[in-house]
Amino acid sequence: MLFDVNFVCLEVMGMQMDIKLHYGKGFVSFSVPEGRVADVIVPWGSEDRSDNQEIVRNAVSCADIDGFRGAVSGKRICVLVADGSRDMPIGDILSELNSFLVDSAFVRFMICTGTHDCDTEGNRRVTELLEKAAVESGLGDFDVCVHDCLADEFVSLGVTARGTKIEYNCKIDDFDVFLVLSDVKFHYFAGYSNPVKYFIPGVGSYAAVEGNHSLALDERSAFGVHPWHSDAARRGNPLAADQLECMERIVGGRSVFAFVTISSSSKMQWAGFGDAKTVSRAAFDVADQRNMRKVEPVKYLIVSPGGDPNDVDLYISQRALELTKQAVLAGGEVLFVSACPDGVGSERTLENFYNRLTLPLDEIFESIKSEYRLFSHKPYKFAEMIRRLSKIWVYSQMPDDVVEAGHMYPAGNIQDIVDKWVASDPNARIMIVDGANKIGISN
Repeated sequence: MLFDVNFVCLEVMGMQMDIKLHYGKGFVSFSVPEGRVADVIVPWGSEDRSDNQEIVRNAVSCADIDGFRGAVSGKRICVLVADGSRDMPIGDILSELNSFLVDSAFVRFMICTGTHDCDTEGNRRVTELLEKAAVESGLGDFDVCVHDCLADEFVSLGVTARGTKIEYNCKIDDFDVFLVLSDVKFHYFAGYSNPVKYFIPGVGSYAAVEGNHSLALDERSAFGVHPWHSDAARRGNPLAADQLECMERIVGGRSVFAFVTISSSSKMQWAGFGDAKTVSRAAFDVADQRNMRKVEPVKYLIVSPGGDPNDVDLYISQRALELTKQAVLAGGEVLFVSACPDGVGSERTLENFYNRLTLPLDEIFESIKSEYRLFSHKPYKFAEMIRRLSKIWVYSQMPDDVVEAGHMYPAGNIQDIVDKWVASDPNARIMIVDGANKIGISN
């Protein structure tokens, strides 16, 4: 039988199941004995051939368009969009939404990089896309800015209740209305990727993001928990609450609209448009229903973040491991299928991400607990997982010595690892997850 889906292709040939996972800009294939596959998990709708523009139009048709037109007519509008490391289909959204902005006095598109590098090929592509969409829609006065957490000027509003500096890019300050374009998916410490994050960390200073992200070490900062959640029992995320306080102080009563999507590989499955809190809450519920999986943990797990841009480097792709780690038993093994053509991460992250990851595990924990530095939650999370498991294998383009220095094991061939698991353990059951950056796994 043949399951031809966008994320994983399975073909049973005798007793073997051929598996194809996203890897970089292509795919990688291997086989597993049919009876040894515990489960194959992919994001909701990954097999669909949905029409993005139809989903956009449906979301708009259900929204209060007259209210939105009235809110933006003659006003200065700041549109906050994701940077080039995300795969949100921005162009399909703007082809519809820009038509409602033509009566605005001025529109600024702000690419929210957070602490990512601003001068990247991906951000140049997003800039070109935004400019092209604006011109084609007949927008009059507009510009495009890319946030730089180090070089831009910032407005300061003091600190949050948890001590985070509220410092945000002055380029979003002189506006009447905000419109956020956000793809909603699980986030391993902020609860969900959502419109709130477009303020801090999206346009925050380095110091502001560092203060907020120090809360990632709190075990309550977890995926699927957010102060805007419809379930009151799932609102106690201190890091997300801190981000929300920052946003509310920055906005100061101004309107925040949002167009939110749930998508995989740039194909939308769901969209909502309206007040940021209302549509985000609806998106959280849909993500929970469709992309949160409860599983019985297994000894062996294979994880792919979902290909480019989600596996461009180790720093970015790590979130896939964090979202799926509940699927593997203590003492088990993980095979991480992540291309990482750009290596371990940008120069900016090296000191407190990769360089710390190469320390002895005890030193990683001690150094980060004593004094948090931005990005150091990543080696902390890695070290927790490395200590809990027998091995983390990494199939990537990174040199073997780079992988080994981070306490992990280079996998020269996926099939060899799978065959070893099967041969050494007669009870081996292997779980496979593709598009893992969209999935939340619990047990």
